[in-house]
Amino acid sequence: MTSGEGVTIVRILTISSGKGGVGKTSFAINFALNLSRKGSTVLIDLDTGTSSIRNSLKVPVARDLYHFFRKGNTLEECVSTLDNKLDPYNRFPHFGFIASPTGMIDEITNFNQNRRNMLIDAINGLKAKYVVLDLKAGLDANVVDFLPYSNTGILIFTPHLPAATMAASDMVKAVLFKKLRYIFSEGSPVYSDMGMDATFSQRLNQLIDQVEDVYDDEFENLDSFLVWLHEQLDDHRIVQLIANTLEYFKAYYVLNMFNEVNESYNCAIQPFVENIVSNVSSRINIVNLGWIVKSEKLHQANCSAVPVLLYDDVFKKPDKTTRALQKLDLMAHGLKSEKRSKVAIPTRYQKPDPEKHLQRQLETLQQMYTQNQNVSVEQNFDYITERVEYLLHSRRVSDFGDNRLFKPGEILDVLFQRGR
Repeated sequence: MTSGEGVTIVRILTISSGKGGVGKTSFAINFALNLSRKGSTVLIDLDTGTSSIRNSLKVPVARDLYHFFRKGNTLEECVSTLDNKLDPYNRFPHFGFIASPTGMIDEITNFNQNRRNMLIDAINGLKAKYVVLDLKAGLDANVVDFLPYSNTGILIFTPHLPAATMAASDMVKAVLFKKLRYIFSEGSPVYSDMGMDATFSQRLNQLIDQVEDVYDDEFENLDSFLVWLHEQLDDHRIVQLIANTLEYFKAYYVLNMFNEVNESYNCAIQPFVENIVSNVSSRINIVNLGWIVKSEKLHQANCSAVPVLLYDDVFKKPDKTTRALQKLDLMAHGLKSEKRSKVAIPTRYQKPDPEKHLQRQLETLQQMYTQNQNVSVEQNFDYITERVEYLLHSRRVSDFGDNRLFKPGEILDVLFQRGR
């Protein structure tokens, strides 16, 4: 990886999944490789205990997170790069990765809050334009603490594993409620700003607990809670703040092992959206970043521990013209500009129509399929990377990933500095 001296992080992007088996690490590696063509990129394996990235890249690893936690090496010193066997034409000189330790080391696999804080500080100090975090599957403190506070990062699921799709929608709920808990935590400036006392704070947090509790049927979801709250408080600023939080929240996903529209919609997108709409809110902005087609080539690449973007370089001998073309950035496929719309705080708080939410997702999927039905798996990664780059330059930092990770004690201050 070329020197990152003087480079500051533009965005930290998380890759996560509700369950294993959806191709998360394969996506993370190829996505980070492609992103490195836009600027220096470091991929970090936070799926500690599995050594997933190390096992998926056939390159020597001199230092990993073991050396960071146990030997006092800086995180920069733990960055490994591709060698000339895996990248013979040096197409990805700006890519580096940090591997998790070989085998299970409990204090690293299940690190505590102090170690998480230590790693967060080190990640924020990396000299790279982009940092991609490959998080462990599921939802616990070692996942939640590394997710952005106001969006989901990139969720990966597939039509072929329904349980993972439902788990991904549960991750949306967890991140959103995490944000709400910080905004309305006891001692939050929101109460003094609005002249509310400690009793109101305690009651509001009890209500948020009720909404989140799947075994409590007092409130169907945050939409029904908002309706009820509006009936109690009319157009109070607390009600406006909750509505605004929901409407600014972003959920991003990528479909892996995509076959065709009907299967992907019926087996993945529809249950994902319906679970969010039913159990969380219809106001959340859900964005389909693209898909990775089900591909024998991708399967062979994974089995060979060679990223699919490097598969031809390693296993084929391209002619001189092809080698020259490989060094050029590929054109984006089908990317259309998305108009940024201002989110207006509603004056009324009726429940949105869930069918409109689903219809938007289906229309997006059909449009993307029309534009991209004949492209290759490599071009799928080009499409997603170009969409990501567009979002990075057209949205607020907190709308997609973030430019740093925040420790639990920092989030409340950041929320109010940024206007939530």
